[in-house]
Amino acid sequence: MKQKQKPHNYAIFVARQPIFNRHKELYGYEILFRSGFENFYNALDADASTSKTLINSFLVIGTDSLTGGRRAFINFTEETLKTNLAYFFPKEVLTIEILETVPITHEIITIAKKLKSQGYKIALDDFVFTDEYRELLPFADIIKVDFLNTTTFERIQIHNETAHLNIKLLAEKIETYEDFHEALSLGYSYFQGFFFSQPEIIESRDIPVYKLNYLEILQQIHKEDVDFGKLEEIIKRDVSLSFKLLKFINSAAFGFASQIGSIKHALALLGIREFKNWLSFVVLHSIAQDKPQELIVTSLIRAKFAELLASSSQLKPQSSECFLMGLFSLVDAFFDRDKKEIFQQLPLTDDIKNAILKQQGPYAKLYQFITAYEKGNWEAVNRLSEELQLPAEQIAQSYRKAIEWANTFFVHQ
Repeated sequence: MKQKQKPHNYAIFVARQPIFNRHKELYGYEILFRSGFENFYNALDADASTSKTLINSFLVIGTDSLTGGRRAFINFTEETLKTNLAYFFPKEVLTIEILETVPITHEIITIAKKLKSQGYKIALDDFVFTDEYRELLPFADIIKVDFLNTTTFERIQIHNETAHLNIKLLAEKIETYEDFHEALSLGYSYFQGFFFSQPEIIESRDIPVYKLNYLEILQQIHKEDVDFGKLEEIIKRDVSLSFKLLKFINSAAFGFASQIGSIKHALALLGIREFKNWLSFVVLHSIAQDKPQELIVTSLIRAKFAELLASSSQLKPQSSECFLMGLFSLVDAFFDRDKKEIFQQLPLTDDIKNAILKQQGPYAKLYQFITAYEKGNWEAVNRLSEELQLPAEQIAQSYRKAIEWANTFFVHQ
């Protein structure tokens, strides 16, 4: 009798949160790690497990996939600092986040001084100004200030106390544009949070004409009776879309022996489902020209992550709809309008709309899962993965594939 395979008790889970500069351009990512859904290790070997997870993650996944070569902000505990873990990672990419729980001892200051001399960047996480940090400040490059747990007075105090030092301020947990603009006015250089995924309040409530044209395209391609003839006409009327489609279909990702020279041939090769998905995110990319690039990247990752997870679950027959759910989950930020208003003009299914707007229906738990994973909310990820019956290894692999896929697609544009 065939013996039942034991489940893996060690898996690597990695999420990332974008960090922007003052121009809302991507600067890097904070990388959030977890060795698995269950805290199977005890407190005595927690740091050893963290070290193993970090090393394996970068060896298996690599910084090219995780950050695209941009800065990787990684949390370091007291023990991981003492074990010289930082030297496993390239100084051109790594920013060492010294956690607020690390006691500022002479040994820690010596370690920070050495890392600084070797060219590594150091960030102080969840910073609150106290005297014990004075000796560490000369070796810090970045100070991270939690905007959810500090007052405006405390933020001003931190700015004033560090203004004479060559230290950049990073505002984290920026959830609204009001917080973003306050941090800007205080001279902060970097910003982390989900403000970019919410609509920015603007004076005019009208959608620009070019965005309305693209919205009409989205309406057309998601009609039930759409056909290749109509799709070909839509593409032919837009030179930019025609160029992008032919460039995409002729890329190395498809590997066709001969060049594809006609729109009709390209549509036939892609197929109706793939073409709808492709055109949807190309149109969203065009709409998001005045938005942070990470907005469209996050939408693409959500879309592919949702599709891949659905394919590994009972939602496999609806994986294409799950793709669209992820893709349109940030649509309010693209248009600076409420999601309900935009969804009224898009012929998406009620299941997609209900998952995003009400967190109800057959896709709701999957939607909650991909957003929880994105934020590194491992408690919710653990609970939802059990409810969705998602294999641990499949989740980590799907997230990596989604990041790589989104990066590859961006190259083709």
